[in-house]
Amino acid sequence: MILSHHGLAGLWTLGCQGAAFLAAAELNASGGVLGEEIELVEIDSGDTQASAFAAARRLALEENVDAVIGLQSSDLRPAVRRGLAGLAPYIYTPHYEGGFCGPGTAQLGITDSEVLNPSLEWMATHRHARRFFFVGNDYIWPRVAHGTTDEAIRNAGGTFVGQALMPFGQRDYEATLAQIRQARPDVVVIAMLGEDSVCFNRAFAEAGFSRRMVRLNLAFDETQLLALADGASENLFAAQSYFDTSRGNDRDALAEKYDACYSGQRPTMTANSVQCYDAIYLVAALAQQVGRVDGCQMAHFLRPRLSRDRAYQMIGRSDADARVRLAEAEGVDFVVRRAFQA
Repeated sequence: MILSHHGLAGLWTLGCQGAAFLAAAELNASGGVLGEEIELVEIDSGDTQASAFAAARRLALEENVDAVIGLQSSDLRPAVRRGLAGLAPYIYTPHYEGGFCGPGTAQLGITDSEVLNPSLEWMATHRHARRFFFVGNDYIWPRVAHGTTDEAIRNAGGTFVGQALMPFGQRDYEATLAQIRQARPDVVVIAMLGEDSVCFNRAFAEAGFSRRMVRLNLAFDETQLLALADGASENLFAAQSYFDTSRGNDRDALAEKYDACYSGQRPTMTANSVQCYDAIYLVAALAQQVGRVDGCQMAHFLRPRLSRDRAYQMIGRSDADARVRLAEAEGVDFVVRRAFQA
C-alpha cells in the first residue's frame, strides 16, 4: 500500500489505511487469496516523482509484493507505474482526470467529466448559474480539469469568466481572490490537492465570497470539510461516488464494520477509503482470474485497459458504485442534493 504519509495528500492516509486493513482482515478470515494470507506492506510515496519511483521500486524489488494499491496525485502516478516495472499490478484509487493510466494499472476513481457535466448542468438549472470561474493547482489533473470544465460550462449554456492555476503549497491568494472579485462568477470550480483545497476554501470564505458564490470542489471529502473553520462551508458543494450521510448500494454494513473496528480512532469513511477497501478485493479478484498469486501475471492481465464497471463486476458489486452524488455542506456533513449515473 503506497500512500503519501505527509504533505498535501497526507490528510487522507489514516482513512485509506483503516479501510484497507479491514478488507485484508475480512479476506484473511475467509481463507485469504487462493489459500494465501494477505500481508499489507506500507510505504510512503513522498510528494515528488523521484520519491514515488523509489518507493515503488523498493516494493517491487526488495519487498517482492504481489500487488500495489495507492492514492497519489496524478503527477506521481506514472512514477509509481515505472517503479513497479510490470512486476506487480497497480490499483489506482482516487478521483482523477480520466483516461487510461497505462498497462498494468486499474483505476477505481470517478473522473472529472463524470462529475462536471451533470453537476454544472444542475447548477445552471437549480441555482441559475451562468458565470463560472476555475481555480486549481498547476499540474496535470487541474490542467485537464480546466479543459473539461470549459466543455461542461458550454454544455450547460454558461460562460467561462476566468481561471487561475497556482503552485503546490501557495498560501498567498490575494491575486486569485482579486481575479474572482472582478469576474463576479456564480460558481467557482476548485481542483486543488488535499490540504491546498482546505486552505483556499478558508481564504475564499474569509474574503466574504461564500455568501454570494457557490463553490464546487473536486476530489473533496468529509476529511477536508472537517478541517474548515466554522462558517467556511456556506454554499460549498462536492461531488463524489460516496458520502457517509448517503451511503447506498449496501455500503451501510461496511461503514458499520469500519466504525466498530476503530471506534472513532480513525477518520469517518470517505470515498477515498471506500475505494482503498475495494482495491484490496480487486487484487484478490485478479489473482482468481489468473489462477495464482503472481504479480507479473496479474499486471499482464491489466495490460489492456480494465473498465471501472468491469472491475466492480469482478468484486461482485454493481455499476451503482460509479454513481456520482452531488452534495452540499451543512456544518461538518454533506447532504446529497442529486445523484447521477456516471
